[in-house]
Amino acid sequence: MTKNYYKTLGVSNDATPDEIKAAYRKLARKYHPDLNPNDKEANKKFQELNEAKEVLSDPEKRKKYDQYGPDSQNASQVKDPKKPKARKNSKVRGETYKAYYDLDYGNIKVKIRVTESYAFTCVTIEL
Repeated sequence: MTKNYYKTLGVSNDATPDEIKAAYRKLARKYHPDLNPNDKEANKKFQELNEAKEVLSDPEKRKKYDQYGPDSQNASQVKDPKKPKARKNSKVRGETYKAYYDLDYGNIKVKIRVTESYAFTCVTIEL
């Protein structure tokens, strides 16, 4: 099951930092381990709330979370897929590329080449 930090805190995807802070405080009081010393579920919920607050209250982490989802912590090496490297008019084997893209999603690399006569896509997954 994927984590939805917005749902964890009970706020909408466009919640303001103040709304996130208020929702966290309200739920943190309810599930705090000091108030629920023998409740493992409350402790687990409290940890989830802390994780959600940590990501959603930091603008950079929140942007990555919104773009890459719950695996956004692993996205630190990922380049912005909306701004791929592109070289037009590169020549290979006598043909000129109309478009040439290299996309890097961490352990997934995508290469796209387009010429007049063909389109080539290569996906590499590093384990």
